[in-house]
Amino acid sequence: MRSIGRFELRTLIGQGSMGQVWQSWDTQLRRPAAIKIINPERLVEQANTISPEAIAARFCREAELGARFIHSGLPMLYDAELNGSPSDLYMVWELIVGQDLAQILKEAGGRLPINRALSFTAQITDTLACIHSDPVIHRDLKPSNIMVTEARKTKLLDFGVAAVYGSDYPRLTQDGQLLGTVAYMAPEQFIERGVIVPQTDLYALGCLLYEMFTGQPPFTGAPASVMDAHRTRIPTPARELRPDIPPDVDDLLMSLLAKETADRPASAHLVAERLAPYLTLPDLAQLATDNEGNQAADDPAALPAAPELLPAAIRIVQAQALFDAGHFGEALPIYNMLGRELAAPDDNPRQAAECRSKAAFCHLRLGNLPKALDEYTDLAGELIQETPPEDRLLLEVRSRVGLLLAANNRPGEALATFATIYPLLFQHLGQDDSLTNEVRTVFNRLNRLGVNIPRPTPAPMQRAAT
Repeated sequence: MRSIGRFELRTLIGQGSMGQVWQSWDTQLRRPAAIKIINPERLVEQANTISPEAIAARFCREAELGARFIHSGLPMLYDAELNGSPSDLYMVWELIVGQDLAQILKEAGGRLPINRALSFTAQITDTLACIHSDPVIHRDLKPSNIMVTEARKTKLLDFGVAAVYGSDYPRLTQDGQLLGTVAYMAPEQFIERGVIVPQTDLYALGCLLYEMFTGQPPFTGAPASVMDAHRTRIPTPARELRPDIPPDVDDLLMSLLAKETADRPASAHLVAERLAPYLTLPDLAQLATDNEGNQAADDPAALPAAPELLPAAIRIVQAQALFDAGHFGEALPIYNMLGRELAAPDDNPRQAAECRSKAAFCHLRLGNLPKALDEYTDLAGELIQETPPEDRLLLEVRSRVGLLLAANNRPGEALATFATIYPLLFQHLGQDDSLTNEVRTVFNRLNRLGVNIPRPTPAPMQRAAT
């Protein structure tokens, strides 16, 4: 029997392109564990395309991410050995007793009962909300990576190809490298250097729910055909294949499968909110028909009452605490709601604008740059009409617009924005302010690249009447 340290490797229970997972026994603590090692065959077969060092780096990153989260929907990492040659590395995980979702679907003939499919989806969504708030993108959500315990609790496995935002985590993906499982991959994953955001996981979540409802993912066939379908084809609505799906659930599912990230739900938290009413209803069949002929859907008493909200002042402090801790995925829905609530003239429009600015920054830190740019641009347009040019919030919002224009490959527009905003930053915030420094750094980089400021299109000349 093979051993690693104090662990006896007893049964191989899982194997992927990078790792092997063994049911093991801890001879010291006398308890079962799951030991993950680098697949020895991977080291040999991929030697010409991926170096052992790169494989080891991704393995170590997975261990770091495993240690970072404590959540009921994730297995617990007990220990790891991350030093030495790739063949010496291992992770010690909690052993999850149950079946993966792929096995469950196979035994069920492909489809699951509506209630069970929604229960599994809600649990996975809650887990995604946890990792996205860090923010970490899983990138390989699929049935074989979802374990289901005997108590029907889900556990999300395998952070081997996760994407991590932040300077402490260098990019490990090689150019042209396709990571994930084609049937569950979002369109942006097939684009070289495509931007991977939390909505990338939400697309895969939609593929999972579609399969649990209908018996197969949205697109099937040869990999090249499936890749093209993800980019160009609209899947058949699940409700056409299974009429007992509630209309609102089908709408949510199709929004998860939108081609553009901006058209998908803004966060896993919002998906969870839309699923919540269906998790408490005893008979989803009552909601299977359109609202026109459905008394249960028309009767507010048939749906669970919304929980009473805490006062806005308390929720602002809650959101700020989440924001300061870097839990941007959790702070975002609170700031969105506060921004809408406080916008009325007789309430607190200034505080609403501050919440909207924080929500836009959450989008930025979660990797949804186009959405962040849209939010900041809209807010800047409103603030310019109401506040003096030197207002701190307006300066920050206009600066973020310029920085995001540069990040979204619109350097000319970014340069034009910086040309008007930088003197105000220097005069009113000072040359050493962090925002002034950030704008100055990008401004100078664009100047060195020789970017030209776009000239406004002249108005057409009109001939004078004679």
